[in-house]
Amino acid sequence: MKAIFYTLLIIIILGGICVATCPDREAHSAALKDLVNQVITAELSGEEEDADLVAFGSMIGTGLGGLVIDNMLNVENYFVCSIGSVTYDGEAQTVSVGLLNHVFTIDKEKALQMAEEFFN
Repeated sequence: MKAIFYTLLIIIILGGICVATCPDREAHSAALKDLVNQVITAELSGEEEDADLVAFGSMIGTGLGGLVIDNMLNVENYFVCSIGSVTYDGEAQTVSVGLLNHVFTIDKEKALQMAEEFFN
């Protein structure tokens, strides 16, 4: 009987911690903007040799990407976790998962592929 009680107590404590540290929409948006910045900088630095052009292109691309993310991001809060998705062409794509005050995003290759599909 004690084992069941302790197991339930641990589950309740872990659930409370997850609820208290569930990331909000702003955390998802910030994580995705950081991902977009990394992808754009990597793509531009692979093509350009001039550091000033890479910095300027990254700044413009990150600004536009941030606006797109702010307008298209939908975050569903499930109390213990939150899931961020982007919908285009009637199809929802999961782009981030938030758990324990951290937002896990899709990898850079998947983000680049989604950006190419969106802008082409």
